[in-house]
Amino acid sequence: MGKRQRRRNRQQKQPRTTVKQQRRHLIPSTEHPLLEVVFKPDVSDKDKATCLDYWSFAEPGTWAYKVAEIGPTTAVLRTVKASCHADLLTIVCPDCAGPKSIYSRSDMAATRKWAPDVFPNEQTVLGGSCHDCQAAAAEEEAQEARRVAEEHRQQNQARVDAASSWLQEQERRAFPSSYPSVVNALALVSMVDIMQRKNTEAIGPLQTLGYSLAASAEVDVEVFRSLHQERWICPTLPATTGDFAFDDDGTVRGVYIKQIPWCLAPALGSKTAARREITSLLGRMLISRSDEVRDQVHNLQAGMAVAYLEGLLIRTYREEPIPEHRLPDAYETFLGALREGFTLGQLIAIAWSAAAAAVAWGQRTPGLKPGNVSAAAVTNVGRRIGFLHDRRIEEYDLPNWVARPATLGAALRVLEQHDAEIEALSRFLTLKQRTEARPLETTELDGDMADLQSNETDHDMESFLDDLRAGRKQEPSGPAITYALVTSEGELEFHTAPVDGMRDKVGSAGAGAVDRIWLPSPSTVHAYVAELVTASSATSNPVADEMLRLLDCHDGPFYGPISFFAISTHATQPRGLDEDQREMLRAAHEVARARAGLQG
Repeated sequence: MGKRQRRRNRQQKQPRTTVKQQRRHLIPSTEHPLLEVVFKPDVSDKDKATCLDYWSFAEPGTWAYKVAEIGPTTAVLRTVKASCHADLLTIVCPDCAGPKSIYSRSDMAATRKWAPDVFPNEQTVLGGSCHDCQAAAAEEEAQEARRVAEEHRQQNQARVDAASSWLQEQERRAFPSSYPSVVNALALVSMVDIMQRKNTEAIGPLQTLGYSLAASAEVDVEVFRSLHQERWICPTLPATTGDFAFDDDGTVRGVYIKQIPWCLAPALGSKTAARREITSLLGRMLISRSDEVRDQVHNLQAGMAVAYLEGLLIRTYREEPIPEHRLPDAYETFLGALREGFTLGQLIAIAWSAAAAAVAWGQRTPGLKPGNVSAAAVTNVGRRIGFLHDRRIEEYDLPNWVARPATLGAALRVLEQHDAEIEALSRFLTLKQRTEARPLETTELDGDMADLQSNETDHDMESFLDDLRAGRKQEPSGPAITYALVTSEGELEFHTAPVDGMRDKVGSAGAGAVDRIWLPSPSTVHAYVAELVTASSATSNPVADEMLRLLDCHDGPFYGPISFFAISTHATQPRGLDEDQREMLRAAHEVARARAGLQG
């Protein structure tokens, strides 16, 4: 048996698989097919017959049956849609070179080839992509969109993480190393005032504020930049990644100053402590630099006067704005007048008169160019200021439509505190000198009786120990004296009570005992401070510390309430304060409150 025969035998033994050929439904005929009906799996013969009748035609342009002839229209269309689709064998997709698929007679009409002389008999590339290619392209576009969205999400998350880390770094910055400038300090104090008034911990964003802190919005940006660089403020939440500037590698380069809220630097302490710290430190600094504060007030008021003059010309008289080259002249004119002693109200009156005169001149003078009347108003302001130097001028109120910088109020309060402090300090020094210069014998008022009774007081040690064991508090004894008490809140109070009661009131803040402070000037006034008081912001007494410094005692700081009392010239027992000493302490308290940054 040869190899060929053995191969035949093997092939005969192998089981033959019968391939069932799927029947093709070609229309109009198998010899000249133009359309093929493709059925979905498990379609019944009845539905196949309905679909074949639906797609049948003898020649393009005319269907073999109307839909109503096949059956109920809705049922037929529903059956065709659920059971099959048709492939146009002579209309080829430009993308996949396969036949174009249609799903209804409307799709056939949409090809614009459903006519005997137009429908192609040979394969022709026509129209757009087939349904499958469109679906594939749509899926590809959807995948690309999902990929881009995921990349954007990851990039945005990385930016969120970088921004959060940057904000945390800002919160960990050190305490400010230097005082801000006067302009920046006024802005910072104004921020604190706004936060306290609105009961919030942040201010801004600047672009949402309906006012400016300094002279203009542009100046506000520079002020906030400087305060941030000097570590007085830091950006805070809420914020978005759009409020941050990023480098190419995704690290934060900075923030957009006008788009993000700002808060006090955490290095200043807790929120309440930070406000107190700024009010105290900067308030004292601004009072000591009152000349610069006054200059800043003049600068702001000069800008407001210019804004009023220009607004009056535009709003009331419908004139052109002040020419740009005359704006510096107007500003310098108003600024010089303020420095010479004119008030803002007087300048408003002068500006009103100057504008009215310029408009009247423009109405009777033909051929003027736009802006001439406004320029003439600036000239009139200068002339009227020179003419009214030694004359009485009415003061006009500034209208509400003129913007008022927030720092103006803070600056005016600083100047008021400075003037009040100077007046109180002068009164204090006068009373202090008067107290020191009094003849010694005039101070001997109630000292003899107080000293005598204090020396003859019988302290029964046994009864004292009995009271101590029983937890009974000994009632203050001895003659009552009038003394001054400065509480931890900075309030000055005058009390009349025995000496033991005064000591108990002061010592209760600590271990119950007191220390005496010997004041060198005036030598007839001493003070009691409590021993072993816990040092904290709640027990600090900056007003009393400042009063002691005014009385030439530079120890401290001290905590808890502090009392002041008088002594006699020959004994150190506490005695009551006389009227001059009380007035001296009132004046010292007024100065101390101003210097401590507290409201009077």
